[in-house]
Amino acid sequence: MGKSVRFAATAAAATLLPLGAVAASEPAQAATTFPSHYSAPYLELQSGSVGDLAADRTASGTKYSTLAFLIPKSGCTAEWEYNGDSVGAFTSQINALKAAGGDVILSFGGAEGGELAQTCTSVSSLTAAYKKIATTYGVTRLDFDIEGSTLDDTTANSRRDQALAALQQANPSITVDFTLPVDPGGLPGNALKLLKDAKSKGVKVNLVNIMTMDFGDGEKALADAESAANGTEKQLASLYGVSASSAWHTLGLTPIAGQNDDNENFTQSNAKTLESFAASKGVQELAFWEVHSYDKKTGWAYSKIFNRITG
Repeated sequence: MGKSVRFAATAAAATLLPLGAVAASEPAQAATTFPSHYSAPYLELQSGSVGDLAADRTASGTKYSTLAFLIPKSGCTAEWEYNGDSVGAFTSQINALKAAGGDVILSFGGAEGGELAQTCTSVSSLTAAYKKIATTYGVTRLDFDIEGSTLDDTTANSRRDQALAALQQANPSITVDFTLPVDPGGLPGNALKLLKDAKSKGVKVNLVNIMTMDFGDGEKALADAESAANGTEKQLASLYGVSASSAWHTLGLTPIAGQNDDNENFTQSNAKTLESFAASKGVQELAFWEVHSYDKKTGWAYSKIFNRITG
């Protein structure tokens, strides 16, 4: 995803972390613990949308948000993609959500802007950059939306994995997620390769969030999402050597709320069925793209539906 299009992030690990990271050691405001199952829809963060953090919580009860996207400004300096806001912007609104019992996941990358590991070419400097961003916002959940040409940048992927492993070693409360593209049968080869590299580098992955969207094969949005989830669960169970229930709990599902980029439509009825499917399987996270441009005009209908999984 990227400017009202798509997103992706997070990836692999040597050991799967249990859900519920504790607060970072130097937070602006202490992070909360996420429940075992929850909804965390994407919000494309900018001055015109930041108010939806509070509005969505009030309208739907959704307490968790995935904030998109942190991309490179230059070198090891990140910025928010939509308007180029600097790291540290929107802190007061994020802290207000946390004070109300919620929390946020910071998402790096996306479809358009690249990811910090591509421009910050020293592992130690990249580790420090990720730490600074997490500390600035008092957040322990980091999501890496890796898609498009960035997914095939194996040098950057390796550098990111080394940096994340070092970051987690220094601060075990840091939780890493990967958001990745998916096919109806499961993760494509380059996404699996990314996860295998992260595992080999010692990254502890909490969540593999698959983008169940833009399949391009007609009006099969719901069937393809469920098929992709079933295929990915088997891949994760094999990759990490875990049970089916553990693999399902390592999974996140993220469709587009409504009209997809390929003219496929993920309806509110589809959302209700997917929420029931996810709850029955023990999926950790439901999300969607995107609150401000897609869901707000429905009266936060998708947020209300997906928030039923929380608990």
